[in-house]
Amino acid sequence: MVQIVNQKTFSGISPIELMEATYKASENFQVRAFFEAKDEIIKTGKYSEEEFFEILDAMIDAETERKLVLEKMRGLEPLFLNEIADKIKDFPPENVIRDVTYLKEQGYVAEIIEIKTKMVKKKIKGEEKEVEVKEFFYRYQIKDIPDDFVEHYFEPVSIVFDAGVCCQCGWCSAICPVNAIEVTADTLKIDDDACMKCGLCFSVCPRSFSIDQANKSIKKLDKSLNWSDKTGAYINVYSASTTKDEIKKVRQDGGIVTSLVQYLLEEKLVDAVVAVQHSEDLWRPEPIIVEDVKDLYKTAGTKYANSPSLTIIDQCKKYEKIAFVGVPCMMKAIEKATLFPSGLPFFKNIRYKIGLFCMESFPYEGIIKLAKEQFNKDIHELTKMNIGGGKFIINVKSGEQLDVPLKDVQQYARDSCHFCEDLTSDYADISVGSIGSQDGWSSVITRSKEADEIYNDAIKAGLIESQSLKDVKPGQFLVEKIGGIKRNKCKPIDLEKKE
Repeated sequence: MVQIVNQKTFSGISPIELMEATYKASENFQVRAFFEAKDEIIKTGKYSEEEFFEILDAMIDAETERKLVLEKMRGLEPLFLNEIADKIKDFPPENVIRDVTYLKEQGYVAEIIEIKTKMVKKKIKGEEKEVEVKEFFYRYQIKDIPDDFVEHYFEPVSIVFDAGVCCQCGWCSAICPVNAIEVTADTLKIDDDACMKCGLCFSVCPRSFSIDQANKSIKKLDKSLNWSDKTGAYINVYSASTTKDEIKKVRQDGGIVTSLVQYLLEEKLVDAVVAVQHSEDLWRPEPIIVEDVKDLYKTAGTKYANSPSLTIIDQCKKYEKIAFVGVPCMMKAIEKATLFPSGLPFFKNIRYKIGLFCMESFPYEGIIKLAKEQFNKDIHELTKMNIGGGKFIINVKSGEQLDVPLKDVQQYARDSCHFCEDLTSDYADISVGSIGSQDGWSSVITRSKEADEIYNDAIKAGLIESQSLKDVKPGQFLVEKIGGIKRNKCKPIDLEKKE
């Protein structure tokens, strides 16, 4: 066994308890699969031998902690996650919350959902009406575990793709220790001969099992954060616009993402940025690694077709610090991999996550059909696409601006986007989008003290002009409203293979 005892993590645990928990942890299928594939993993070259043992040690420590938490849950009545964390003082509360969530997926813990309804008055199209509102309460309790119980085995993420809910973020392919997974904007393929059945891809997939309750409970531990059930945890909300003429020429809305990334590069807060640019096929985006500000402006503007941007994260290992720009499902994927299976990020150099507001995205073929069927335009005639005021808007080379109701283009969106509840990239450090701000401005949500400081430093550097989103119209109200609409429309995920 590698490093069995992490003295700091297990300082309050008796040697006998620790030995028993570690023995049980060593039987975990993920730990065994990872350990048994050591030679193959190191030969693949994605992880060095030192990184291999670092990951393995962390997996063993995390699984040992989970087994200890499981024992300490015995006899407890159904409780909220924060209540369980209050009861189990041996580990940091965020660890306990993380552990209970994973124990549920391993089959040891039951999630008990209570739904309460109440009538509230709301204005609907100017008329005040009473509507029924549902509230969900999640409690957790250890199951009656039989002697012959076998903890749940995590299937490879092909089960997510086959169920029609894969968001094509590419995270699984970047993390896979033996490069057995290939992801494109439309496909996911697993090399069954190479796959070592470790379940790591399933653990970190944003669509495999939910971490929303864990995230909410962990964020609420930080009393400096504000909380919204519609847009997540945050420090401040702003409306902002770039001051740089070069960015104004290529921006989608306020040019804030490009401005922030420029600041991070110029101040050497990051060595590189992962973003997207147009590929050889116009309007088909592709992920790109940007090291120099002079290459940055080609990434400006929104590309409404999806890009599997996380596929190239493993190519960024040579950089000490990177920023990543992406949509909500990608932000959740990165966050999930900091929690599971080991509480250790697979790629520790992701320093800043800049998330984009996203209602839905389109397959590339969907963009082509949309332009043709809704506007009678060839995709190559388009110079800009945008969403605003409930309309899908295009600009064309002739100078015309055309629009159709947003509801008329939803038929072209990816089906998998209907399983996403997150409008504002809740898991990012800084979130940016057009909703709530006037033309030429972007709405900005900072989600940590450090992110808020970075944002305000960019203002001081003269790259951004900013005001509170609460002081503009429609402002934060509209962001919250649309965020709530997306939450309510989100379809539940069922990982049963579609026929």
